[in-house]
Amino acid sequence: MKPEVKKSRFFFGFITKSTALLLIVLNIFLLAVFSCTSRGTTTSNEKFKVSYPEVTFVNTDVKITVEPLEPGLSNIKVKFKHSDSTVFSESIPINKYPYEITKRFSKPGVYQLSVEGYSIVDNVWYTTNGTMTVYDSLPPSIEEVRLIPERPYVGDEVMLLIKVGSENPIVNYTLDGRVGGNTWIRKALTEKAGYVYKKLEPVNYPGKVELFLKTSSYNMEDATKVVFEVNPVDRVKPIINVFTKTFYPVNSDVSFEVKMYDNEELDYYKVEFNGEVVEQGKISGKSFEKAIKIGKKELGTHTLNITVRDKEGNAAYYSKRIYVGSTALSFEVEVSPANLTAGGTAVIALVPQEERVRYTKIVYFVDGKAIDSSIASEGKEAKRFTLWDVEEGTHIITVYAESDDNRGGIAETFVSVPDYKGPRFISLTVNDVEMGKDQPTYISPGPAVFKLKVYDAGGINTGVKPRLLIRENEFASFYRDLLMEPEEISSDGKTVVFSVSTIMALGYYYVTVMNVQDLSGNLMRDIGNFLLYVQ
Repeated sequence: MKPEVKKSRFFFGFITKSTALLLIVLNIFLLAVFSCTSRGTTTSNEKFKVSYPEVTFVNTDVKITVEPLEPGLSNIKVKFKHSDSTVFSESIPINKYPYEITKRFSKPGVYQLSVEGYSIVDNVWYTTNGTMTVYDSLPPSIEEVRLIPERPYVGDEVMLLIKVGSENPIVNYTLDGRVGGNTWIRKALTEKAGYVYKKLEPVNYPGKVELFLKTSSYNMEDATKVVFEVNPVDRVKPIINVFTKTFYPVNSDVSFEVKMYDNEELDYYKVEFNGEVVEQGKISGKSFEKAIKIGKKELGTHTLNITVRDKEGNAAYYSKRIYVGSTALSFEVEVSPANLTAGGTAVIALVPQEERVRYTKIVYFVDGKAIDSSIASEGKEAKRFTLWDVEEGTHIITVYAESDDNRGGIAETFVSVPDYKGPRFISLTVNDVEMGKDQPTYISPGPAVFKLKVYDAGGINTGVKPRLLIRENEFASFYRDLLMEPEEISSDGKTVVFSVSTIMALGYYYVTVMNVQDLSGNLMRDIGNFLLYVQ
């Protein structure tokens, strides 16, 4: 059904009845024709009425009619101003009866209409204002729909980035569909064309999500289906089994077998011996095994470190001390208390399994790093215990010892400390300039590289990508939402540097980071906003 135009009357105070009748007939005919194209409106002041369509299209003739309500109106002008302009760009005079003009718009938009007329009776200028919406003749085309984050997990806040190509001044967006379980989403908003961000409620069920997206302007529309997969949260670390000896005789080959498992899928492994990489590479599947031969090694202790990551970035670490010598000492390692708490203090002790042994050197290791050592002196043997500041996560406690009869030995044990703390923020930099909270950071327009450095004693989850949010000052809720990729990962997986690149224009911005997780699923606390000046 075509929109309708409201009726208006044309008459003068000093005309004949026949002329008035003719004008009325003519006016009815014009309105009948006009009502076939668009809805109309009538605005007025005490001297004249103005009739025009509220809605029209580019390259379409529209009529604007001025009806004087009393004699003596002259110098009638119709002026137009586009919503992008601050001044009236066009002024069209109406010099003769009937007081009407035909206008064709070449550019879509919302136009302010102003009609002026001079009353020679009152010696005063009178003005009537109105608004016309001019639509493009092409529908608002959906050019791109992008999901942020690209691979959402259960509970993630998901945002749709919609790019619509259109010259229309107003675009209506409708989103409809099921987002998990029995939860339905029905959203509608009105925005300009271009880039539009739309947040969705967190999806609490894994599986496929199908949403119907429609864009419309007046009676033109475009539509598409948005389909994405919500992944279950995988916080299970891979399992590493290493089959190796703790003691190797002199001149024997050091070798071992590694077997790795994951509940979903493995991704990467690295084997280091004495700090040097001997094996590394991409892997796949739920299990992987490898036999590795190191060869002959000199007398003393040697370090074996293994790192394995799964597809979700969950990392597992294995560290072991290997002793090459003749006859080995026999002892065990004990850690107390039995129930360890992060932030507390524990005792690591060497427990002898032989009698009448005098220890001349003892070295204590946590996760392959020496935390203390003791050497016998002045008739006293080496100290058989040390204190350890407990950190969350799984740790390998290793003790190496030597005796006065020229023997050496090594023993180790595993401890697991519950992780209840989120990652710790270390720094946020842009173009290698560290951003501070107490003062703004200044950079030049152009490419910008943001780097986030975080630490967690239980390990950072590199499979869950942090999000860098950039809000331009003049916008209340518009964010540039960027996923940050891991750039540097420490050998123990506890310190990670994430980075992302973008282009920054002149202006000032508020920058923050969210969605940084450790391997236990704890989130980093809110770090607040950093102020960035681009000038």
